[in-house]
Amino acid sequence: MSAQNDASFLRMFLFVLGLLVAFTIVIMIAAGIVSEGVTEKQGGDKRKQAAIAERIKPVGTVAVAKAGAAPAAPRSGKEVVDAVCGACHATGALNAPKIGASDAWQPRFDANGGLDGLVKSAIAGKGAMPPRGGGSIDDAELRNAITYMLKESGIDAGGAAAPKAAAAPAPANPVQAAVGAVGAMVQQATEAASQTAGQAATAVSGMMGQAPAAPAAVEDASGLAQAKGCLGCHQVATKVLGPAYKDVAAKFQGDPNAVDTLVKAVKHGSVGVWGQIPMPPNNVTDEEATKLVKWILSLQ
Repeated sequence: MSAQNDASFLRMFLFVLGLLVAFTIVIMIAAGIVSEGVTEKQGGDKRKQAAIAERIKPVGTVAVAKAGAAPAAPRSGKEVVDAVCGACHATGALNAPKIGASDAWQPRFDANGGLDGLVKSAIAGKGAMPPRGGGSIDDAELRNAITYMLKESGIDAGGAAAPKAAAAPAPANPVQAAVGAVGAMVQQATEAASQTAGQAATAVSGMMGQAPAAPAAVEDASGLAQAKGCLGCHQVATKVLGPAYKDVAAKFQGDPNAVDTLVKAVKHGSVGVWGQIPMPPNNVTDEEATKLVKWILSLQ
């Protein structure tokens, strides 16, 4: 009897165990089906999706300017004068007609045939003034600036309004347009610097005198400054990329070693003693450097 009881108990135990295992499998399958249906119905956990999207989003974006966008309106005459023209015309530097001096503006206004002639002259450059005043100014803005300076000097420019600038054709590729604009700016800056180097010497040649007894040497020195491109960074009374020559003369006034010190600087360059960018060496002889330095020291 004992062996029969044990066998009966074992069969019952295995049967119950099998039922439990089968029940567990059924429950797992049902839970999976229900979970999948809920997920499909609700579209997944929105918070999890947002967290995943935040983790995989790009670290940056590229903004491309819209091709063919309308050009900005020309700046007013006062804005252009404050930004570009005022450096000379507000002070009268380099023989520029000073704003407010009608006796300086009227002869130029008459000689050029009015406002249109002045605008044309300013576009090409005049005397020590480079083309367009050395700034990035279009024709309409240049006209506005001259009209403003004439009005402030008591001269009626005839009330001529600045013509609207023609809209530029839309570029086929915004990247090419940007590259072209940068290239044009670099070219314009290079031409302006070169023009300034040549024209500034002509305008201030009467101000660059050494002692009255040696006018020929003065002419040679000013021509040398022009030929070597010195005036592109230095001008007589106006600091550009380097100190104004009058400031150099004032700094070294009374210094017995001034000539030797400055000759070395001209020939071999400087390392920014004046707080400016370093000056590279110049291709000049000892005689040329000495002549140029003595002329600079003679400026008052």
